[in-house]
Amino acid sequence: MKMIYTLLTTLLLAIGSSCTTEQPNTPSDDSTITPPADAIELAAPQPNIFAGSLTTTSFTLIWEAVEGAGSYDITINDGEVATTSELFYAVSGLEPTTAYTVKMQALPTDAKTHKPSAWATLTVTTANDPDSDKEFPDEIPEAVIPAEYTLVWSDEFNSSELDLTKWLIEDNGNGGGNNELQYYDSRGVSMGKEPDSGRDCLILTARKEQYRGKTASSGRVNTSNGYTFTHGRIDALIRLPKTADGLWPAFWLLGADYKQVGWPRCGEIDILEMGNSTGIRRGMQERYFNGACHWGYYEGGGYPNYAKASDAPYSLQDGFHLFTLVWDEERVATYLDLHLYPDAEPYFVMNIDDRSSDKSPGNYFHHDFFIIFNLAVGGNFTGIWDIDKVTALSGGEAHMYVDYVRVYQKNK
Repeated sequence: MKMIYTLLTTLLLAIGSSCTTEQPNTPSDDSTITPPADAIELAAPQPNIFAGSLTTTSFTLIWEAVEGAGSYDITINDGEVATTSELFYAVSGLEPTTAYTVKMQALPTDAKTHKPSAWATLTVTTANDPDSDKEFPDEIPEAVIPAEYTLVWSDEFNSSELDLTKWLIEDNGNGGGNNELQYYDSRGVSMGKEPDSGRDCLILTARKEQYRGKTASSGRVNTSNGYTFTHGRIDALIRLPKTADGLWPAFWLLGADYKQVGWPRCGEIDILEMGNSTGIRRGMQERYFNGACHWGYYEGGGYPNYAKASDAPYSLQDGFHLFTLVWDEERVATYLDLHLYPDAEPYFVMNIDDRSSDKSPGNYFHHDFFIIFNLAVGGNFTGIWDIDKVTALSGGEAHMYVDYVRVYQKNK
């Protein structure tokens, strides 16, 4: 999956950060090694903040590789020293609106020719807690639908049982082609109220358990037998689970000719995915999400696809959020919380008007698709294949709530 990120090349003054180079008393792991007198001192690293990673309780450091360095020592407020060979480091468990002093040193690959760098110091102030002075509405506002659209299909999930004329509950443990850990069946699908809001919902439940040959169970539903459509707008109001670490909730569409032509030739539109391994590594799981499209034929071990990851400006795993796809003859575009921010720009856009070759997306996204909601456990997307590392299920189970899904099409 192709992910696109934006990195800060300079430190944003708005987050109250500054960087200096000094020689603190904090020792590195190489302090017991005495380099020769003619050893060359490594250049000091230049730590920065990964764009969009600063929250009330966390941030992620990034830096460019220092020539001759094999690893880096990092300490926060002169606490325990951590060593990493990566070019990023996630810091979490912090307090809102608090200044933290980060110290960082480059360690040589060859201690006979080089010695550790001077320590670089970075001051980072965490964000203000938005809940401290923000009132949340008791009712979630409805999105304003443009006049050229008409509601053509929906499920409000207000019944005590799932409408099986609309939905198919999947029953399989094939891992989704992604080495996922769960078995999907009806035990992971229920109807009920989301406890904080009392809203009636479709509930997908993931559990850590030995079940039907798998180490977890969960739920996945689709409309392949009940409803398919071409072009339009689809909205779903969803409360996502805490994905850290190892859960993979998704809201997506799959080509209705899937059984006839196979995947990815049928086409796939991922409106929402969360829980990716990159978000895990960078400590940004509650805000890191993506849209994607897959299509065409396998060739040389690959196939055409495009994905774009984004950092939401707030957590997407607290409360309900609206995810929207607008799909027409020219493009697919996905949006976050249009009911709150009707002028928001899309977080994912792909043009689908090119039909010039068998690799062109325009040949795969102008036919009927069906709707899918699922809550996967582990697998390639998360980078976790051991159920004991799925910390999101350390309490036993987790839930994904869907309040409604609505499809609109343009008036003819």
